[in-house]
Amino acid sequence: LKLAPRPLRGAMASPKGSRKRTGGLSDSVGPDPSGKAEERLIQAFDYCVERVTEEPPHSADLPAAILQALCEQHPRFKDQANFARLKAEEARLKAQIKKLEDARRGGRAAQASRGKPKQGDRPAVNTEAGGAE
Repeated sequence: LKLAPRPLRGAMASPKGSRKRTGGLSDSVGPDPSGKAEERLIQAFDYCVERVTEEPPHSADLPAAILQALCEQHPRFKDQANFARLKAEEARLKAQIKKLEDARRGGRAAQASRGKPKQGDRPAVNTEAGGAE
C-alpha cells in the first residue's frame, strides 16, 4: 500500500484561514437593506391607496390609477404624472360644470313651461289707471 503524501500545513489555504475575522458583528451592523426596502414598499402602497380612495376609479380603471399614483412618486415620471393628473381633474371639473349648467337650463325650461315666474322676476302689476269702469 502506498499512501498519498500529506500536504504541508502552510502550503494550502484552508477555508477557515481565508475568512476574515469580524467577531460576528458584520451581520448586525447598519440598517437592514431588506427592512429598508420593505419600508419604501409600504410607503408606496400607502400612497397608492390614499390616491385611489380620494377619487375611486371604476374597477376597469383601477390598474391605471395605481400606475398613475406610482408614477407620481418616481422622480423620472413625477412631472408627467402630475400633468396628467391635472388634465384629468380639469376634464372632470368641466364635465361637472356642464352637468350643472344643463340642470340649471332644464330647471328654467320646466319652470317656464309651467307658467310660473322665474326666481328673479317680479309678478305682473296692473298699470292701468283707475281699474274700475
